[in-house]
Amino acid sequence: MSLFDDHFASKNAASARAWAMDDEKKKKERSHEPAAPKMGICDKCHKEALVRSYRTRQTDVGNGAASFGTVIKHFCEECAPKSRRERDAEVPQLDKKQVRNLMRSAKKGLL
Repeated sequence: MSLFDDHFASKNAASARAWAMDDEKKKKERSHEPAAPKMGICDKCHKEALVRSYRTRQTDVGNGAASFGTVIKHFCEECAPKSRRERDAEVPQLDKKQVRNLMRSAKKGLL
């Protein structure tokens, strides 16, 4: 029984070393930079411009069955989906009249 235990232990150790070496190679190859834009036709506005690839979810219904999956679409800079950080930064500025009405309604709510 001891012979088998040693065999499996050495096999597991060799497998672990191989996975560790392979993982280091993948980490070196991986880059987190977005792909450079290429000339192409935007899928949303159908204009020829510099486009980037974006992964989007798509759901289709046909013949009584629904299918869903991830699809790669190409969007120009204007049609590209905004990140949450960019959407939060685009807060509209209120003019004096809107600020005054907002303060008045807040004051009425407190009384």
